[in-house]
Formats: sequence, C-alpha cells, structure tokens
Amino acid sequence: MKPIIFIAGPTASGKSAWALEIAKTVGGEVINADALQVYSDLQILSARPGKDEMGNIPHHLFGHVAGNVRYSTGQWLREVQPIILDCLARNVVPILTGGTGLYFKALTEGIAIVPPVSPIAMSKAQAILDNKGIKILRDEAEGVDPIAAARVLGNDPQRLLRIVSVFYETGKALSEWQANTRPVIPKKFCCRAVLLPERQGLYSRINSRFEAMVENGGLAEAKAIFDKGYESGLPMMKAIGLQQFFPYFRAEVELAESVELAKRDTRRFAKRQFTWFRGQAQDWDHITNNAQKSQFEAKIPVKMF
Repeated sequence: MKPIIFIAGPTASGKSAWALEIAKTVGGEVINADALQVYSDLQILSARPGKDEMGNIPHHLFGHVAGNVRYSTGQWLREVQPIILDCLARNVVPILTGGTGLYFKALTEGIAIVPPVSPIAMSKAQAILDNKGIKILRDEAEGVDPIAAARVLGNDPQRLLRIVSVFYETGKALSEWQANTRPVIPKKFCCRAVLLPERQGLYSRINSRFEAMVENGGLAEAKAIFDKGYESGLPMMKAIGLQQFFPYFRAEVELAESVELAKRDTRRFAKRQFTWFRGQAQDWDHITNNAQKSQFEAKIPVKMF
C-alpha cells in the first residue's frame, strides 16, 4: 500500500504549497486537514486554496460545509476515511495538509464515540458563554471535566462548549468518553512532516498575508458573515478576522485597529500551534529548512513514484 502523507504546521508556514508540490511529484491528491478551511463562507480569511492555486490537482474537503454547521473532528473523520481509501484503491497518494493537529491525532490515535448532544444541552452551555463570558465557561469546563479542560490552549469557545455540553447531555466527562479510542490509520502507513519555520520570519509573513487578505476581499467576506448573524459559539466563528472586524462593522473601532488586532491574534494562534506540534508531534519529521524538506521527500518510498 502506498503511504499516506501528512503535511502540517502553523498558519502561513507554506504547508499547502508544499503539499501541492509533493502531489505533483508523486501522483497524489490533496485532502484538507484544517478545521476552518472546510467552510464555504471562509475562502479568504481561512487562506483556503483557490482554484488557481490547486494546480489541476484534485482537492478534497475544502469549502464544503455551511457556516452555521457545528462541524466536528468526528464528522471530519467520517468524511476523510472513504476519501483516503478511494485514493489508495486508485493507486493515488493521499496527502493530508492543514494546521488542525487534532485531526491528524484523531486519525492515527483514534477518537471517542461520544453520544450526540441535544440542542437543549448545547443551548444551556451556549447561554453561559453568551451571558457570562468565556472565563465563566472555562471555569464550568474545569469544574465538570478538569482533564479535558487542561488540554484546551487559550480561550477556545468551541472546545469548551463541547466539554460542558457533553457533560450536561450524558452526565459523564468528555475525557472519560475519550479514554476508549482506537486508530483509524496506523502510524506505520504514514509519512508525517510538520513545518516549523523560524518564528520571526513566520510572524512577518503572517502580517503581510493578512494585509493582502484585507486588500483582496477579506473585509467583504467578514462583512457577509457578520450580516448573516451567526451564533458566536459556532466553530466557524473562531476564524481570525471575524471577531476582530465585527466591532468595526458596529462602528465601535477604526479599521486599522481591527487589522492590527487580527495580525496580533494570528501570531498568537501560530505560537499555540508551534507549542502543540512540538509537544504532540514529537515523532514526526520537524522541517525548519529546505534541506530538511528534501530529506523528508527522499524518505518517501520509491514505489510511490
């Protein structure tokens, strides 16, 4: 069987471009492993590859989910498995790329089968966020499931809502459900690389890229989402550029301030991704320069070509 290739890394690290290069070389197809690039509403602000950036290579699971859907890691796993198997059946190399480390981890280490959460339990958790704020929501998550809450880096409303709502629905901590897992794709079938470029250079690219996003329609994209009035706790609303621009649309701040906040928050997000990948992807190839890229490519079994 041809191996499955993982190309991960923080935002703006160049993983999409590298995945495309590898796909062209080995006869592969690109599969999205980024939690925000699944949304049809988020083309620009999620840096989702456009048609002209796909190089005539098939791309899967990009922009196929409506913004008001609470898309989850479990849903991604259910969708990605048949695509991987179909690629392998057609003698095509599956190349998964994205910045959502949890997707890769779930694929190789498994994910718990958690009962569906009812709208009542979800609304109860959402009410804490809406009425009392993110700090109280985190306090509640830490109270009902300190193990799962400790895994949440920073203020991530979607994951905190998940922890709280699962407990409200089942009376059992999410971490207890997660204790029973099995891998979907064993690691031995995967070639895994994570891009970890020099930090200051990455931050500079983040700043430049966000300015380009604003110039190329990112502000209009955020305004279109703002006008739809989506709930603040939806997964898509985590996208940087939305919450930072919404105060501007309400005439509460100047545009320049919103842009600088978005750049800052993107840099902070990249820092958290660095921390996650360094801690959770220790057995991956860590790529910091072009020479290491070449070394990784050389490790891909010759039978793939």
